[in-house]
Amino acid sequence: MRIRDFSLSRRYALPVFIILFLLLALILMSLRAKQRKGVDFFDALGMEICSPFQKSATFVIKTVQGTFHHYVFLINLEEENRRLKQKIAQLQEQNHQMKEMKLANERLRELLQFREKNSPSMIGAEVIARDPSSWFKSVTIDKGERDGVKMGMAVISSTGVIGQILKTASHYAIVLLLTDYNSAIDSIVQRTRAKAIVEGKGENRCQLKYLLRADEVAVGDIVVTAGSGGNFPKGLMIGEIKKVDKQGHGVFQYAELAPGVDLTKLEEVFVIMEPPLLSSPQEKRGKKGKKTK
Repeated sequence: MRIRDFSLSRRYALPVFIILFLLLALILMSLRAKQRKGVDFFDALGMEICSPFQKSATFVIKTVQGTFHHYVFLINLEEENRRLKQKIAQLQEQNHQMKEMKLANERLRELLQFREKNSPSMIGAEVIARDPSSWFKSVTIDKGERDGVKMGMAVISSTGVIGQILKTASHYAIVLLLTDYNSAIDSIVQRTRAKAIVEGKGENRCQLKYLLRADEVAVGDIVVTAGSGGNFPKGLMIGEIKKVDKQGHGVFQYAELAPGVDLTKLEEVFVIMEPPLLSSPQEKRGKKGKKTK
């Protein structure tokens, strides 16, 4: 029974204390209202009692307000951070576009200079697609029959030979790259004048076929177009010899070369148009007759 009474007393101790404290505050307030001059002691006592509670309450309020303001500040900071990141991304994208435009202008300027220097009978084209298969090495350009492009025409860049026109449509054409197994171009070794046929070996390699064993060739030799037939002018860069093998028997030796153009990064090309037809003897005589008159 005593234990139960003790637990009850502990349970209700705090409410009883609060009630007594409130009653004491009311008594002090009433005494202060009736006899203001006589309650200085009680006022001081009330201040001493209430001030710690007021201080704690003020601290709690300020803490809550500070936490709230800090939370709002973090939200605003996060929003501002998000806007800044978005702005940085936009500026980076603009920077990339400007760099791409600069590189494109440099390439086009180089191609234009090459065209003016070599032959005006070339048209520029842009590579718009690449054959995804591993068996065929070809690209599609945005020039076709309406632009005068025909099957067999040579396709080059400012750094060397790319291939030949394989198929044509009204506005597009397929270029067979020189690394394709079906590609064959008459060539000559620039240093020793040895003649051979450049055939594709897939990937980014070619081989010199029908290269006589007696001909002198070495790694590092430059191979150019021979100009003996076909639509390739003489002296265009085809590639550089990377491997020579004279082992075995036979009339020919083996040589492997790498194209002078990185065919995996084609963007703009030139198509060499057919040369103009020569005037016939009758037309020449007619022109001479008109001049004499």
